[in-house]
Amino acid sequence: MCDHCLLAGRWLAFALLPLMLSGSVFPQPIEQMRSDHLLKVDLLYIGAHPDDESGVTATFAREVLDGGAKAAIVLITRGEGGGNAIGRELGPSLGILREAEIRRSAAEYGVDLVYFLDKTDFFYTLSDQATYDVWGYEDTLGRVVRMVRLLQPDVIVTMWPGPGTHGHHQVAARLATEAFTAAADPDRFPAQIEDEYLRTWQPVKLYYNARRLGAIFIPAGDISPSRFMSYAEIKSLALRNFRSQGFDRRATVPPRGAGAEAFLLAKTLVPPSPQGLKTLLGGLEGPRDTGIVLGPPPSTEPLSIGMVPRSDIVRYRRWAAEHQVSWVADLLPAALSIGSGMTGALEAEVVSRTPDGASGRVRLDLPEGWADGPLQSDYEVQGRGETTVSFTVRVPDDVEQGSYPVRLSAVPADGTGQAGAAGAAGAAGQTVEGSGMIDVLPVMDLAPAVGPMEIDGDLADWAGIEPHAIPSYHIWSGSLPGGDDDCSAVFRAAYDEANLYVAVDVRDDAVVCNIAPDDIKGHWRSDAVEICVDPFGRSDNTLSVFKAGIFPGTTAGPEPRAARDADARQGVIEKTAPGMRVASRFTETGYVIETAIPWADMPGGAAPRAGETIGFNVVIYDGDETDAGPGANIGKARLAWSYRPSAQALPYYYGRAVVR
Repeated sequence: MCDHCLLAGRWLAFALLPLMLSGSVFPQPIEQMRSDHLLKVDLLYIGAHPDDESGVTATFAREVLDGGAKAAIVLITRGEGGGNAIGRELGPSLGILREAEIRRSAAEYGVDLVYFLDKTDFFYTLSDQATYDVWGYEDTLGRVVRMVRLLQPDVIVTMWPGPGTHGHHQVAARLATEAFTAAADPDRFPAQIEDEYLRTWQPVKLYYNARRLGAIFIPAGDISPSRFMSYAEIKSLALRNFRSQGFDRRATVPPRGAGAEAFLLAKTLVPPSPQGLKTLLGGLEGPRDTGIVLGPPPSTEPLSIGMVPRSDIVRYRRWAAEHQVSWVADLLPAALSIGSGMTGALEAEVVSRTPDGASGRVRLDLPEGWADGPLQSDYEVQGRGETTVSFTVRVPDDVEQGSYPVRLSAVPADGTGQAGAAGAAGAAGQTVEGSGMIDVLPVMDLAPAVGPMEIDGDLADWAGIEPHAIPSYHIWSGSLPGGDDDCSAVFRAAYDEANLYVAVDVRDDAVVCNIAPDDIKGHWRSDAVEICVDPFGRSDNTLSVFKAGIFPGTTAGPEPRAARDADARQGVIEKTAPGMRVASRFTETGYVIETAIPWADMPGGAAPRAGETIGFNVVIYDGDETDAGPGANIGKARLAWSYRPSAQALPYYYGRAVVR
């Protein structure tokens, strides 16, 4: 070795001597090393898919980049069931792509701990029950609890747990809520403690990322001192990484806005932080109190009355009561769906909270002309019990689809509404009131086909079938600035013993066919028509319905293609509905779709009988970017015959077709 090298080596040894003597160069003693040093976090987000955390990104950037917090993200799936706007990858391959996207996104705001629980990301559903059926409740909860025990967060943030949102989101939030308590209970998933040597852990706060009554709002427009840009800009830079989901179309730089992010405190072991505080981590130092009750206090009224809601809200309320967040469930109104010109059963629930019970009369207040029988009925409820009273409601034929309020009242036995005898309504015999909504749906006759129906795009053989309009104001997502010329439709439907026939004449000022013939999926990405059929007329979710999206053409030309989506058999109809026939024709004002769908390809496998009612909807998807690249998601607007939000995914919002 040369003299120069020897000299350099001696100098380096001399320079490192203080560090060596202090022990800094050598590993810590093993008894001082803990997994907590790597895994312990302050904040944990629990969601269903990559990009679900988009509503908390600016706040996490604030806490991590400038507040010194450590955060992690846990997702129940890899998002492999979503769309893909930048490639052809599907299934597990798409999940790997979306994992890469979220890791790049999270790195923008300093989060490097991202975990997946590897449950299946299946089709878009708004059903909690369908999600539990596929994921499995106990196993999925156990996986969430394991991550809480490992990461030991002080604060958990999750999604909104109630109906009306993606079923995967609902269940992810409910499991996160349950894990908040279960992770601290040694009797829950004891094998994790006995076999995996995990320790129980009790988080301090649980937030729902939701704009609901009582939420706090953390701004995104102020500047991050560490990045010298606004938190909204950091958020846009992060979200642009979700290109497979089209986020780069919305998350512009500079951002179009800097809206605050909302957080509803659902559980806490410390007093709630004051409104206006710009952190989720405030007040964690105080003493723990498991008795803190959030939201309005439980009702102490001796008697209450309310409308019995649909089954999804009933399940949600039961879950919320079991897990001490009942006040959150009360933020959703009770509603019932009835077709225009049809009857339905409305149930009132009377609840007693006293040991004496009560009796009297329930009265129902409806819009004028809706009665189909008495609007009052006697009730008797036992002490600390409940009872239901049923009414028959008939919606007049001329009522437009929409939501209509109804009121209920429980009147004391003496009928005065004033103090009455023992057993009358209320502690002092007072009348109590409740409310609900009736969602009126459109109704049509499903007539027999007039002779043989040719599926050729020519609607001449539909002359005797009643048309039904889908005007531009039947929009439930996006915008149609050009009115009916921008997008609207007229459809007809008929049937025979073999098929359901549907013809849709779409008015569209810019028909776009940017879907490749070997990429027939995700019909919402482009111009398309979706046919939704509930052969039973009472399905709770889309696992028992038929749903197919039909493109009028592809990048190869005007040949139509179709695929089933978000029902129990997904994929191109050649494989999932081999008897289904489709045709299209382009017109001066748009395009025509014509289809024959065999009853044998639908759930149940048989034609309905005359007099029966099935669920039915036609949804139109519009995108006007004529220069769009193949496969690009250009969805601009969505409209439908029954045009409630997410009507394609909620069978109880489908219109009603009466078989004649």
